[in-house]
Amino acid sequence: MSNALILAEATGTWPYVAASWALVLGGMGAYALVTVVRGRRLSKKVPSEKRRWS
Repeated sequence: MSNALILAEATGTWPYVAASWALVLGGMGAYALVTVVRGRRLSKKVPSEKRRWS
């Protein structure tokens, strides 16, 4: 077992570990969503003759 796992079990810090993981993964998901929405919005502003992807 890793030292971090042993320490978390010994000190009762699992709620903090779970909250930290949720915060990090939630932040990454929110950033990805904002990036995709912004990209879609910007792609609509490009004239159709200059679009390389269609």
